[in-house]
Amino acid sequence: MQKVSLKKEYISVDGSYGGNQRWLRKDADKANTLSDYGCGLISANDVLLHISDKANSTSKEKYIAAIREMNRRYFHVLPFLGVSGIMLSFYMRIYFLMHRKHFDRRYKVRWGVLPKKQFACIKEMLENDIPVVLSIGPGLIRGRKKELTLYSLNETDGKPHFTQVNSVKDHYVNVTGIIETESSTMLEISSWGKKYYIDYNEYRDFVRKHDNYLFSNILYIKVK
Repeated sequence: MQKVSLKKEYISVDGSYGGNQRWLRKDADKANTLSDYGCGLISANDVLLHISDKANSTSKEKYIAAIREMNRRYFHVLPFLGVSGIMLSFYMRIYFLMHRKHFDRRYKVRWGVLPKKQFACIKEMLENDIPVVLSIGPGLIRGRKKELTLYSLNETDGKPHFTQVNSVKDHYVNVTGIIETESSTMLEISSWGKKYYIDYNEYRDFVRKHDNYLFSNILYIKVK
């Protein structure tokens, strides 16, 4: 078994594993634009927190306030659409330019890489301690029922065992690690404030059958 992980501990919000768009509901029983379509904003924000000089542990109250400010000033979430990958890359470039003092390195950002280069780019970013924003389609085509399986991890005698616990579509997640075994390549991800795993081969099959690499791809951030 081979592992690739972020060097620094991933962002925690009152003990979570990354942020959760559902915290943005003012009423627990009533959704709004940010809670329904804010996953791209959450993913981008958590990447920026991780690679900046800001603390990677915060309270839920401070996190929610920061997210609302990020939406107002930079990553504008649209009703029923959210934020496209292309716009994510544009907003992040603007943020890097305006807040250089918070980063000890300079970055290039673009949306999407060629399918044959995607895994290598994910590994490269993790080795450079950069979480990877990953989009799971089906893009602009709503109503499709097929979802990608999410797994939990248990280890027995040092061997990983993955169990299906959830599924997802039309969503951004952040890749925070890779586990490679003889039979599978699993991406460790943050979604809804929890740690899950995606089978990378299942993800590629999902994109080929139910979407395309224009929408289901990564936000590629390269150190200059």
